[in-house]
Order: sequence, then C-alpha cells, then structure tokens
Amino acid sequence: MAKKPDLDVFGLLKAQRRWAIRFGPVDVSTAFTDGQVNAAINTGNDARVKLDLERSTATPDYFAGLGVAVEQEGTVIPRFTGTVAAAEPDADGVSVKALGMLSLSEAVLNTFTYRGFNGPELIYTLARSGGMRDDQLRIEGLDALPRETFEVIVPVSGIVAEKPTGFAGVHFIPPDTASRILAGLDTSDGKYDGFDAQAYALALVTTTLALTAEERGVATIDFALAWLTTYLRYGHATLPSGETLHFSRKDSLARLTRQDWVAIRGMQTGRFWLRRPGLLPQPHSIPLAPDGRRFHADVPRLTLQERLAFLALARAANESDLLARVLALFEAIEFYASGTAVERMFAQAELDAIKASIPATLKPEQKGRINDFVANLNSPPLRRQLMKALDVDGVTYTPDEIKMLWQLRKLRNDVVHGKSKEMPKAEDVEYATSIVARMLVYRAARRRREES
Repeated sequence: MAKKPDLDVFGLLKAQRRWAIRFGPVDVSTAFTDGQVNAAINTGNDARVKLDLERSTATPDYFAGLGVAVEQEGTVIPRFTGTVAAAEPDADGVSVKALGMLSLSEAVLNTFTYRGFNGPELIYTLARSGGMRDDQLRIEGLDALPRETFEVIVPVSGIVAEKPTGFAGVHFIPPDTASRILAGLDTSDGKYDGFDAQAYALALVTTTLALTAEERGVATIDFALAWLTTYLRYGHATLPSGETLHFSRKDSLARLTRQDWVAIRGMQTGRFWLRRPGLLPQPHSIPLAPDGRRFHADVPRLTLQERLAFLALARAANESDLLARVLALFEAIEFYASGTAVERMFAQAELDAIKASIPATLKPEQKGRINDFVANLNSPPLRRQLMKALDVDGVTYTPDEIKMLWQLRKLRNDVVHGKSKEMPKAEDVEYATSIVARMLVYRAARRRREES
C-alpha cells in the first residue's frame, strides 16, 4: 500500500491549540472569541469567556455549569470547571463569568462546634456541605482516618423518652442521657439551646468519615420516625394479628419530627462536633423590573394544567430535598405535556384484530386484563407526549438534556423502590429545573402570541 503524503511535515497543524467550551452537554466552542482562566490560592478559580452565540449551532443553559479545556495534539487538558455567576449581553455577544467555588459563597455555615478533627476532614466536610461531589475533591489525608463507631444524636419532637428505648434500629434516650455527649462544651451563652428536647434519637454508625456517619445516622433516624408515624396513623379496628387496636386519636396525630441539630462523637478517637447540617442560603432580593424581555408582567390565558405546572416548578425550585425536587419537576412536566395530542400508534381496526386474537380458553378475568391493556395501547408515554409539546412550543433543547431528565427520574424511582441508594446531584437538579422552566417560558410565549 502506498504511503500517504505527510500533509503536516512542519507540525503546524499538530501544534494548533483549540479552546473547548462546554455548558453541560452543549459544546459552544465555535462561539468562543476571547477568555481568561485564573487559578490562585488566595482568590480561587474563576473564568471569563466571551461568546458570539450566532456562531454556535446550539444554545447553552447557564445552569449547566461551565467547562473550559484546551485540546492540543489529540489531548484534552481541563483548565476550569465551575458555576456560571453572571452573563451580560452586549453588542459583540455575551460575556460569561464563572466561579469554581460559587456554591460555597452562596451560603453561610450553620452553627458548627468541633474538636479532635484534622484539617483535611474539616475541609472535606465544608466542601461537601457546600454542594461539591466526591469526584470533584482530591484531599490528601482522608485515607489515613481510622474506622470507628460514631454516636449520632439528634433532638426529636413529639416523643417523650423517660428511659432509653430501642425502636426500629434507633435508641430513643432521655435528656439526661443525651447531655453526656456535650460534656466539656460551654453552653452557658445559650448558643446551643436549640439542641434541647424532651427526647433524643441515637444511631450507631461504623465508618471512617464523620460526615458519612452523620448522613447514615440521620437517615436511620428518619426511617425510624417514619416507621413509628406509619403505625401511629394505623386506625383499623383490628391489627394484622387479629388483636383489637388500642386507639387514641390524640396520640395517633402526634407530629414526630427531627430537629435540625446533630451531635456526633467517635467512640475511639473522641472526634466531636455539634452542628446544624448544611449551609444556610444567603438572603438575596431582586429588583422587580418588568421589561418585557426576561420578566413579563402580563400573564397570558393559561389552562388549569399550565398554571399547575408553574406552581410545581416553584415547589421544585424552593424545596430542599433533592428527591422531592425531582418529583415536583416531573409533576410540572406532566402538567405541561398534558393535553398534547400525538399520533395514534394503532388504528382501531388493528386494536379490534388484537382483541379478536385473544384465545377463547382464557378465564374472564384474564380476558378483562388483556382488554384493559389493549385499550391503553394508544395512551402516549410521557416522554413521547413531552417531545411533541416541545416541538409545538418551539422549545430549543438537546437530546442530552432530555436524557438527563429521564436519568433523574429513573434515579428517583430506583431510590423509592429500594433499587439504589444514590441521591441526585444538586447541580443536576438545578440544571433540570432550568430546563423545565425553559419549557414553561416557551409555553407562555406561545400563549401570548396566540392572543395577539
């Protein structure tokens, strides 16, 4: 075989560098006109990129996060990964500013008292509490932490514990027993009064990281409270065993809640912290300035389902629990797509032929089950109905964005049905919220055009 001529004998093509700019799954490298990446210990990582979106075939979503890399000689060198803080359009395009640790600056640390922890573990706890994932962190020293059993204690409301009582894998203990975990802590200034309760829940967790112990312990306590609540709300006059139920409506309606304080102590190392988990969102108010571009003061005529979709999106935006946010997002999607007509997959003659082919030897209940199934063959799946609604409204989207929505849905369903323990990632839920908001804004724009 003849050798192909070397079209790059001077290595000029190989030496060329290409900036790769991505917002989540959307590649906008062709729109890149200028930019700068800064990495400094004292100021943190930040990036500024200038884009001419008219040169890009895809439109980015700022909630997807910004990734900047350099491609040279077939090698991709990541330079920046962060969160978009601002985007300002101008005559030449749009200037985007992103920060590498924005999630930490958007919140403030709750009450946090500790002793016996080394620097790496505290940094890890702060970063994780700020929304960073394990795969984004490389902290030396964590692997050296010993494996031990931790006591995880939280105050609970709605329960009185006069003596330690084991229930559903958790020990419910009285105040005098729980107070020993605060030994040596100065509580005279009243800063920790929120930790006071009539009863406390204690879970034992064996692991290496205190944050892992806290998460598992709190999850165990939450399930124990849910288990107890379920049995309290049981009102049937007889129990599954056949015994007659002892019933008190007042007791059954008790609200069992876990307060937002957690004390944790390693029984081997003595590592201790008392805190309110997570970060408090920084309060922020926006100036209300309807301009007809981003903020429309007028509301077009919407159907009941469309209004409910907006309300569900608002719940998804303000809910703190990630699984609940995913559930609210798909409630918004269902309301958004409802009523959208899609082409039937089966003609009536085909449905009649399927029914006629049912074996006569089947039992009546079996035939009824098959008939019900056949009757629903033309009921469109939610995803197919959604894609039709997006096309009708002219919504811009990428296949990867729809894929991510359904991955979140599957993840949520797997957790609910006990198939997985993986929780949604906060940044993915934020991105998904923006995608669903995009659908609703486009729907409102279509309704507005229909009125004009």
